[in-house]
Amino acid sequence: MSSTGVLLLIAMAACMASAAVLGSLARHRIAGLGRWLAAHCFLIVAFGALVSSRGDYSPAIVLIACFCVLLAAVLILQGCRQFASRPMMGRYEFLGLIALAGAVLYWTVIVPDENLRAAVMSCALCYTRMAVGWTIWNSRGQHRRRYGHWLVLVAASVGATLYAARMVQCVFFANPAAKVLEPTPLNLAFVSAGILSLLLLSIGLVMLVNDSLVENAQRLATIDELTGLLARREILSRGEEMLKAARSTGSPLSVAIIDIDDFKLINDRYGHPVGDRVLKKFAVEVSQRLRQRDLFGRLGGEEFAVLSPETGKARAATFVESILSSVSGGVTTREGEARCNFSAGIEESGANDTLNDVICRADAALYRAKREGKRRVELAAASLT
Repeated sequence: MSSTGVLLLIAMAACMASAAVLGSLARHRIAGLGRWLAAHCFLIVAFGALVSSRGDYSPAIVLIACFCVLLAAVLILQGCRQFASRPMMGRYEFLGLIALAGAVLYWTVIVPDENLRAAVMSCALCYTRMAVGWTIWNSRGQHRRRYGHWLVLVAASVGATLYAARMVQCVFFANPAAKVLEPTPLNLAFVSAGILSLLLLSIGLVMLVNDSLVENAQRLATIDELTGLLARREILSRGEEMLKAARSTGSPLSVAIIDIDDFKLINDRYGHPVGDRVLKKFAVEVSQRLRQRDLFGRLGGEEFAVLSPETGKARAATFVESILSSVSGGVTTREGEARCNFSAGIEESGANDTLNDVICRADAALYRAKREGKRRVELAAASLT
């Protein structure tokens, strides 16, 4: 096997490894991952076709390899744009792809010219690599972890530079009788650099998927998936910080525990999907009425918490009453409108209170509101303060 064949075999093995990793992550449904996986499968076919020909590159083998590489480049670009939540391909790009494919066909079958075909392929790959780098780099603000973004940018920049140089070499400096994949020092250098940039790009794409999985896990730990509010663990964690700040300034921190009255009856009568819609609508309506400094989260089920810094419990009660009186919480169903009422218990922090102490007293006030008729706001008893 020639030196070029060995390099192509290495490239095929690297693509197989990358495809295996991406395939193992496919169940997580990361945007763009499916196209990246398909791209690596096309690259495996392209390199496999070239390796299997053992240096005898017939027009059919060349067309298979070129078209698979073009499709892979486009799929990687589309995957990156999907990952960045951007349109995957413009009309002019599509027309350009068709023109490039036609040019490859023309200089492979009709008027064979390896240098011009290589120049066309290099032009296409140069453009897609630049577009990949631009797309991923400009999406970095959506993600906290940016290591994958940096690696994709570096790989895309190296690849774009390499293919631009290859295009210039094929158009202006190539020997007309030379073969593009002939194992000359220059060809081996280009093939080696191309495989290296592809490997770096593949690793970068895998890192992007991994970063997204980590961010999703962090988001699930901090955000309630149904309502979009802070989850229990996160609101308690931030509440501890708010309580420390309140102690340092000597200001009160009020905690309101809010519960939707008879929520089980809504689920029983209208079904759990309607109950979920009620919870989501309640979360949206309350969020729109809170002050910027207030903290709002879901403790679990139909129970929510509002933490109000620098606010006494009497003032917090007035504030919460005004919010709840303006919140409908109702959703329209086939059986009619599913309406609901709310009860709340409110307490403020004392000098030696833990957050759990304040929440427990507010929770006790909430249950008193339930016992005394619901649809009301109760302050924690003074004897419990």
